[in-house]
Amino acid sequence: MLLFAAIAALFLTTADAAEPTTTPPAQVRYVGETISYSLHATMSQSIAGNDAFGRRVNQTSAPTSLKLHERISITKTTPEDLGMHRLGSITATVDGAKPVNKDGQGWTTVNNAGVVLHDTGKLGGLFLLPLPFLADAALHDGQELAVGDTWSGQLGTKLYGMTARPHLKFSVTAERLVGDARVYSIDATGTVPMKEPVMTTSGEPLGYATGTANVTAHIEYDRANRRLISMRAQLTDVLRYSGPAKRTAGHVKDHQLCEVSLDQEAVTGGQTQADDPTPGRLP
Repeated sequence: MLLFAAIAALFLTTADAAEPTTTPPAQVRYVGETISYSLHATMSQSIAGNDAFGRRVNQTSAPTSLKLHERISITKTTPEDLGMHRLGSITATVDGAKPVNKDGQGWTTVNNAGVVLHDTGKLGGLFLLPLPFLADAALHDGQELAVGDTWSGQLGTKLYGMTARPHLKFSVTAERLVGDARVYSIDATGTVPMKEPVMTTSGEPLGYATGTANVTAHIEYDRANRRLISMRAQLTDVLRYSGPAKRTAGHVKDHQLCEVSLDQEAVTGGQTQADDPTPGRLP
């Protein structure tokens, strides 16, 4: 059950609209640029409570493992926003089940502040994680970064189950050279409201679970090129669920761990030019 819920989550569109930034800094993106990311995630869930008949539910699903790869091609640049075409592939695996493979593509617009304005196609969810960090003013309003800097802001997109974009407090903890790039280490912590459907492994719906999730992230960020080098993000929550019957009630525990990284060639060799940014499958 969790396997199919995870796949459905990944292919939902989760972008929300925002006003464009009025005084953006100079653009560093260019049409034809391509940036490739790889991602690994695990998702697990447990349910404890009662069903509609008052029977006890005590369920721990096997973790779902997700491996993804995405190529982002810049198709439009303006002082206000970026247009992107994205190609991706995903493999979802759970113990005792056959791996599920899926290819897809999508078109996304991100404003100067890193907020995903539009997202269409068959990519979404976790695939959206690198996109907010490609914009000029995505972190600290585009200001210079230094160890000790702190600020608060919202992540540029919400993911499956979130009813708003996570509100995070960011802190620059270190800086170092990776190849020719000066990379800043940034820690982020915050919360986000959640609402998600709950179902037993036998397919019985239990209603919706609501509550607040805690989000933590460690980000490696190349400010000069406005790109995410890597990120390790974790979400944990304990949500309360209730259904149409009075006896349907309990709690759900979720744990999601995601590690995303820029492909190594791009880290050491700089950005690449797209040979053909037209839609299609990954090579």
